[in-house]
Amino acid sequence: MLSISLFAQDAIIDEVNDATLQKYIELAKKNFPRKKAFDTRVDRSKSALNMAKSSWLDIFNGGYYFSPSSSSGTFISPGGAAGPGGASSQTGQFVVRGFSAGVSVNLGNLISKPSIVKMAKADYELAKLESTEYDNTLTTEVKSRYYDYLLAKKQLALRTVAAENYKTVINDAKLKYERAEIAIEVYTASRTLATESEAQALTAEVTFLKAKNALEDVIGTKLENVK
Repeated sequence: MLSISLFAQDAIIDEVNDATLQKYIELAKKNFPRKKAFDTRVDRSKSALNMAKSSWLDIFNGGYYFSPSSSSGTFISPGGAAGPGGASSQTGQFVVRGFSAGVSVNLGNLISKPSIVKMAKADYELAKLESTEYDNTLTTEVKSRYYDYLLAKKQLALRTVAAENYKTVINDAKLKYERAEIAIEVYTASRTLATESEAQALTAEVTFLKAKNALEDVIGTKLENVK
């Protein structure tokens, strides 16, 4: 049989420990799997936003050409000697050796990049809002299970005391019946009440264990481990 501490007060509110409840809430936010899923979604969307912001250089395409030997050609420029038809021109040779580099801009990426960053930022903000909303939902759930646990604990204590009292009553009724001080109907009624009280105590014990397990499931550890 579980060891139950009895309290003089019957009100559940008198047994609520705010410090302990806060520990349970913090443990739930740390250990509950669905909370971890929301946190992972926030981290993933934040990484996606950082990648979108850092990929602005993707709109630029760079290239280079290396010529290890000389290349030559002919160029024509205005202002030279008169050519056929009276046109003035000047010819000469040009030489290219070494590296040639160039940069081009991808207009498609340039146009779409602001929208991509905006969408990534919106996804990140949405993930944070959903995580905050679930924090509130999880907090409410922990409180609900904690209160159910306290109620079940109190009911078990009361049912246990009642069952013990009925044992005393039935023992007294048995002695009186054996001494012919009470009728068989009174003795039978006493036994029935004692049996019902014991059954209620067992039911209360099961309810308490279920409430305890439900609270432990959401905080991720045994209540005995919470100091």
